[in-house]
Amino acid sequence: MIEEPFVFLLILVVSLVLSHFLMSDRAGRFQWVAYRLFFIGVIIHEISHAIMCLMVGMKFEYIRIRWRDERFGFRSPHGSVKPDRIPTFLQAFVLALAPLYFSTWLIFLFTFGVVFNPSFEPLARFFAGVVVISCLLTAAPSTIDWRYISGAFRENPSHSWYQILLISLSIWILWFILISTHTTFFLDVFYYLAIAGIYLVLKFSLIGSRKLLAHISTRNYSKPSKVKMRPFTHKHYKPKKPPKRL
Repeated sequence: MIEEPFVFLLILVVSLVLSHFLMSDRAGRFQWVAYRLFFIGVIIHEISHAIMCLMVGMKFEYIRIRWRDERFGFRSPHGSVKPDRIPTFLQAFVLALAPLYFSTWLIFLFTFGVVFNPSFEPLARFFAGVVVISCLLTAAPSTIDWRYISGAFRENPSHSWYQILLISLSIWILWFILISTHTTFFLDVFYYLAIAGIYLVLKFSLIGSRKLLAHISTRNYSKPSKVKMRPFTHKHYKPKKPPKRL
């Protein structure tokens, strides 16, 4: 897990450099191919946003993918996903970085699992290579994605700092547990799931503690509450007396 952030950083840099070169006029006659590869990458990019949106407990109103600019009509592959509500800072952070995470896994999966695997047919290896290059072109978060994170932070700075503190504490707790127990996970995704689980435990523990303290502070101990026994009892059957005869 320690080397994984460096892998993400490497993919981020390669994606920025590659997209800047191939999508500019310096690509020359290969530009028409680059646009089509970029369009495939845009599809993967936006689907990554949509999947992560569902994973963090949010729905999205729509997902849009466009080949041309809506206003001027020139070639400009792009897309967007609109969540159904304003996300918190942590939600916005994982939503913005979702394409980088999913693209990195797809790049390694298709590169080592298909492209360099002679057991696959040449055509399958070719299409896998197309997916790898497309992912490399669009793995980096867009400018709008970065603004999405900063906008969520400005929306509620105090709660954003609270989430940063809580996720940092979750990472430290997991690191302490793994070091103490000499435990390693065979898949890196389990580290992220463990951090998310610790985060939720801390979050709901704090929420429960706050509600308990609020209940204690507002209770009037001079007038102890009486326990109502009626909800815990059941009515006994009482036969009706027959009416008196006249």
